[in-house]
Amino acid sequence: MQLKKQWIALAIGLALAQGVQAQDGDDRFKLSGFGTLGVAHSSEDKADVTSDFQTDRGVGASDATSGRLDSRVGVQFNANFTDNFTGVVQAVSEYAVTKSYRPELTLAHVKYRFSSAFSARLGRISAPLYMLSEYQRVGYAMPWARPPQEVYNYLLPMDGIEGQYNITAGETVIGIQGFYGRIDSEKADVNAMRGMAVTVDKGASSFRVSHILGRVQYVTADIDALFNTYRNLPIPALAAAARLDPRDMDGSFSGIGYSYDPGDWFLRSEIIRADYAPSISGKTTSGYASVGYRHGSLTPSFTVAHVDVRGQEMPGALDPFGLLNGAVASNSGDRHSYSAALRWDVRDNVAIKFQASRVENHAGSFGGLDNLQPGFQPGRGYNLLSASVDFVF
Repeated sequence: MQLKKQWIALAIGLALAQGVQAQDGDDRFKLSGFGTLGVAHSSEDKADVTSDFQTDRGVGASDATSGRLDSRVGVQFNANFTDNFTGVVQAVSEYAVTKSYRPELTLAHVKYRFSSAFSARLGRISAPLYMLSEYQRVGYAMPWARPPQEVYNYLLPMDGIEGQYNITAGETVIGIQGFYGRIDSEKADVNAMRGMAVTVDKGASSFRVSHILGRVQYVTADIDALFNTYRNLPIPALAAAARLDPRDMDGSFSGIGYSYDPGDWFLRSEIIRADYAPSISGKTTSGYASVGYRHGSLTPSFTVAHVDVRGQEMPGALDPFGLLNGAVASNSGDRHSYSAALRWDVRDNVAIKFQASRVENHAGSFGGLDNLQPGFQPGRGYNLLSASVDFVF
């Protein structure tokens, strides 16, 4: 926590120090914002669909219809101190990691452009996990009511440093991004988070590949109680509990994505693998493919997505109480989904969206759902209906 505060303080301090020297009466400073007013309905009444892996309330068991899943509002302040030195501060109110709508500082960094090809950012930045990480929260920037949750299940900022080097070869631009930092959140901390991403843009095509490593601590009250109990028992399950413990483990995150958008239509696909095996989190491979067509102010689209979880070692008969076996089973998120969405751009800065999804949990799978209630049936599918208004200002 202290390190996080130091990164933020440094970023804001540098920005303010430079801002004092900036001249007034120009366009160096800009205040903007974005938001989504959304409502969703789930036919699954024994568990909740949530906005990310850390949130335990959303729509379903807690409320059949709710605005928690998508509604948010954000305000962003951009400062152009010089042609090469800029800063960004962003605050967002959403029901996600905080389990409330308490505003959180999601961006707070400075950026310096050393040359036309190389720049660096220092402070709080968007964790560079996905193709859409930079505007994952800005619903107006996307054709769907929300990005596919099978892939976009992490909504976390990173405190650290990032360098970006661009190589231009004719019509092709190759971006090489390296970063180092940490994530400090309600349930998951990632220390020594380092990685690289390469993006290749040419015309209407964009390709991205990334790989990230880190030391992960995933902790909840239930996880603490479970593994602390087994740690003190002189039984064969002790070794299995140590392997499955997610509170201090090496992890990796890899992604590959491609998009083609000539204007009238678009195709986008992305595959990620989050590897925390052999812990209860296992090794998750997920992906989606989406295609859409723009006709005037209307953009219908169709998306298919899939999740496959492997790499967990169930203790079986070595677990005399069955609690470890139950923990492994509850982390099975195997599923696939089909979604049809319609975006209607009613104004230059306002879009109305409708989306209908059918989610099929595989046999025995808990489907990544949370807030499980008595009577919940693993492997049961459900419908998810959504409507939202996205805006920017």
